[in-house]
Amino acid sequence: MIAWNLTESGEVVLRRVGILGTTPFANSDQDGIRAAVVSCATLVEAHVDKVIKSLFSFDAAMALPLTRVLHAEVQDSIFRTWESRRKWLATAFGLNISGDRQSQEFDAVIDLRNSIVHGDGQLTDLQLSRFKDLFRLKEQYARVLSAQMNGRSITLSSEVALRSAIVSRDFILHFDNELLVRFPALTVRAS
Repeated sequence: MIAWNLTESGEVVLRRVGILGTTPFANSDQDGIRAAVVSCATLVEAHVDKVIKSLFSFDAAMALPLTRVLHAEVQDSIFRTWESRRKWLATAFGLNISGDRQSQEFDAVIDLRNSIVHGDGQLTDLQLSRFKDLFRLKEQYARVLSAQMNGRSITLSSEVALRSAIVSRDFILHFDNELLVRFPALTVRAS
């Protein structure tokens, strides 16, 4: 039996993501596939947010009034984008989750979620405005998620939900392991 290095919250997210990838409606129904992608991305994002909040609470510097005031000033910006989450994890806590395969593939899930939620199943204006990223996005959608991009439109295959779940699972396993190697005494409750 393999023992994974997981937080309590990470373990719960893994179970939920696993169910999403194997739910029957998520294999053939376009709305079900979209719901599974959005749910996978949201569950992982909520977990990472819990981790960041736990790291701030765990840090001894938070006992200082000045630190608490500064944190209160910037707190909202920490959770605004994945780029800001990664920046704070790296600079404040020495936890770099950029560039590795799991993070790059999870970016495809986040990007597809954004296309679904903010573009009604098509590339968003923001995604289209980043011309240099369009080729990477097209390649990631196809290779990682089995989704096809044709112009602005995105076609979801029956494999998208399962692949989103697998990518989300792999990201959580990698993220929690990196986290607990660096902060073995950290506890992140499931809520």
